[in-house]
Amino acid sequence: WHLLIGDDTGLPAIARRLGELPAGTRVVVLVEVDGPEDEIAFQSAADVTLTWVHRKGAEAGTSDVLAKTLKTMTLPAGDYYAWVACESLIAKALRAQLIADHRANPKWMRAAGYWRRGDAGFHETHKD
Repeated sequence: WHLLIGDDTGLPAIARRLGELPAGTRVVVLVEVDGPEDEIAFQSAADVTLTWVHRKGAEAGTSDVLAKTLKTMTLPAGDYYAWVACESLIAKALRAQLIADHRANPKWMRAAGYWRRGDAGFHETHKD
C-alpha cells in the first residue's frame, strides 16, 4: 500500500500520483492546508483514505498538525511505500517519525523538503 503526506506545495504531486495508481491499490493520504477552503478534489481509481488537517491561520511551515495527526493514525498492516513532501524540516521530522513509530522501511520511502521557511526555491531530499 502507499502513504502520501504533504502540504499545499505537494498537492499537484499527490494528485498526479493518485491519478496514476491502478484500481484497488490501497492509499492513505494526509494533507495539511490552511483551512477547508483550500481542500481540493482528487481523482483516483485507487482505494483512497484521505485526511485533511488545517493550520488555521498559522504560518505555513510552523504547524505540527501533520506530525500530531500521523501519531494518532492507525495505518494498514503490511509493507508500504511512504512519500512525504512539505517544508524541509517538517519532512525530515516526519521521515524519522515514520521509521520510529510506523515501522517504515527507509528503502521504500521518499521524503523531500519542497521548500524551506525563508527560501521558497529550496528543494532537499532526506535520506539516512
